[in-house]
Amino acid sequence: MDREQLIQRLRARARRGGPAEQVWWNGELLHVSEAIVRAAELTDNETIRARGDDVVIPSRLRDD
Repeated sequence: MDREQLIQRLRARARRGGPAEQVWWNGELLHVSEAIVRAAELTDNETIRARGDDVVIPSRLRDD
């Protein structure tokens, strides 16, 4: 999935409302509007994995 596809997918979730307004972003629960902002900050070459309400950007996973 590329950045634009992710943004479109997140915007669709925002339109649905209710519980769909939150997504897991690399293990952190975010409001979909914050996820859209983060998605817009991604570079074109970053790998994006999204399924259901879970978004994973492997290059941005924290190694705590």
